[in-house]
Amino acid sequence: MKRLGKLLVVAMLAAVAACDAGGSSSSVDAGSPSEKLDYANGHPLTLPNSDPGVAVFETELLRLVNDHRLLLGLSPLIPATRLGDAARAHCRHMIDHRFFAHASPEGLTPAERLTLANVDWSSVGENIAAGYSTPQAVFDAWLSSSEHRANMESDAFTYAGSGYAQDADPTSEFPQIHYWAMAFLRR
Repeated sequence: MKRLGKLLVVAMLAAVAACDAGGSSSSVDAGSPSEKLDYANGHPLTLPNSDPGVAVFETELLRLVNDHRLLLGLSPLIPATRLGDAARAHCRHMIDHRFFAHASPEGLTPAERLTLANVDWSSVGENIAAGYSTPQAVFDAWLSSSEHRANMESDAFTYAGSGYAQDADPTSEFPQIHYWAMAFLRR
């Protein structure tokens, strides 16, 4: 079991080391955390993580997606910190403003949010979920949905970032506690 753990750590380090091969300086920054970046109206575009538990959930979700892709003979998605920060910011935005949608109340699509976060892309996708308490539960739900599954299995995407946030004060209208997003892109 220890050997498997060491192999996983080595594999994760290798993936991180290869994260930002090529591209311009404003492309996906896969290795270093982004700074908090807000819309002009103060809502978050990127939200760096400072919670180790959140990092475990987000990393596990991307691992599940990449394991699935490998079973299909697809290349794994390269983890990108800025995409994860953008996905996490969208989760927090959904909680803070009591909505559940790909487009924000300001009318911004996932592609527009990533552009405003200074991420270069040629193709963008996004999966969102609410109510699932574990990465495995979210992954299973997305696998059961043709649109979500298509994003996870698309060879059009090369990078991904997972985001997770908890609603500490759910309401009867928005009773979900767990919010998830995954941003997919190709440069």
